[in-house]
Amino acid sequence: MRELLKDRPVLGYVFAAVASVLAIFVVRGIEPLVGYIPMLFLAGVAAVEAYAGAGPALLSVALCIGASLFVRNHPPVSEHLHNLTKLGMFPIVAIVLIYLMEAHRRQKRVVREQLLELNTLLESMPEAVFIFDSNSRLVDVNRAAEQICACTRAEIHGAHLSFLAKHMGLQQDEQPMALSDLAVTRALAGESVQNEARVFSSRADGSPMNALVSANPMRDAEGATIGALLVVRDVTEITQLQRQVADAERHTAIGQMASGIAHDFNNVLNTITQAAALLQSQPNQSDDQRFYVGMIENAARRGAEIIKRVREYVRGASGESAQVDVRQMLQDALDLTRPMWRGVNGLTVTTEFKPVPPVRANAADLRRVFTNLIVNAIQAMPRGGRLTARCEERSGMVIASVQDTGEGILPEQQKKIFLPYFTTKQTGTGLGLSTAQKILLASGGDISFTSEIGSGTTFTVQLPAFEKQPAKAA
Repeated sequence: MRELLKDRPVLGYVFAAVASVLAIFVVRGIEPLVGYIPMLFLAGVAAVEAYAGAGPALLSVALCIGASLFVRNHPPVSEHLHNLTKLGMFPIVAIVLIYLMEAHRRQKRVVREQLLELNTLLESMPEAVFIFDSNSRLVDVNRAAEQICACTRAEIHGAHLSFLAKHMGLQQDEQPMALSDLAVTRALAGESVQNEARVFSSRADGSPMNALVSANPMRDAEGATIGALLVVRDVTEITQLQRQVADAERHTAIGQMASGIAHDFNNVLNTITQAAALLQSQPNQSDDQRFYVGMIENAARRGAEIIKRVREYVRGASGESAQVDVRQMLQDALDLTRPMWRGVNGLTVTTEFKPVPPVRANAADLRRVFTNLIVNAIQAMPRGGRLTARCEERSGMVIASVQDTGEGILPEQQKKIFLPYFTTKQTGTGLGLSTAQKILLASGGDISFTSEIGSGTTFTVQLPAFEKQPAKAA
């Protein structure tokens, strides 16, 4: 009945009128016995307020007072009896007031406990929770939301949704989202949003955060939307794991394909090696002929070493480490790439090699690293420039670098430069630098770079000197 009267205001006011009429008849009926006692109207008013609400209760008060002015007859009643009756009403009214006050106090206690439970629940959730009002302003957040926003609750309380989206760097398909497309905006319009993929870029370290966003409207008893609840779930680690699994599958497929290619390519290299040997045996060769035939034979031998390493990689074996001269590896890489950099007009190559101690590494792998860096430097200067290869010892570390004067690497690309399959070349595979990094890390070294737009890029390789390394190779 209570829900029916509150859902239909007209019925509530009709109920107030009926209850007021009954209360008037009750007071009018007992008036000849105990006199006029308007305090008895409180029972009717309390019933109306409990079942119909405050508006009908005020109407009942007005009706009781107005009707009393007309129905009151002032019968001759003993004043002593009248006073005793009013005194007897006092404990009844007092008990009713005490009951109402205790009920109100219990209700407040229940509400407080519910809020405490809700707050405890929100704080214990690993997902970030944001509560917005109907004006798209932030009302409350939990601790996980503070960490995502990199702000305290007091700093972002009352902030508008548009400011919060901009502050958190909310993106979809690498583009900022329009206000009308945000999950909270749609939830305030009555839509329920579930697990939509979003990217946030407000972390302190600058790394993006992959998240699933859900938003639902918050409604009052009448069904009107009074706010929205937004839940942001961080799935960055899950996304990275999925990428790693995908990379592993790609590596497996590439390994299977590389195994077949390596077999066929090794046969081609054998043919080149045999042809070079026949040319070497020819008499009356000029110095240039002997030089280029030797270069062909050397290149074929290096190619065979690379094929051998590819096969070892596919089988999961590691190459044998030994003492390696970094200067010689740099020089070998320059010799292997000589036809490339000689074919670029305006490209000059300089070397600055200082005496360095040997390092423990696989010669073929290290030569492959330097060859890849030199090829990248040549491709970065299609219209010419200067390529500089350096080598020196510094604090027990052998430092080798390859510097170009090309256009440099864009800032947004620098974070991805060592990721597998990331490339800026149309015909690139994106495996050169990632493989070089793995090779150097396995040898106890590292690779880094500096780049400036319009000035060029320098890749630096660091390897510990042989006597500084542990006896067991990495």
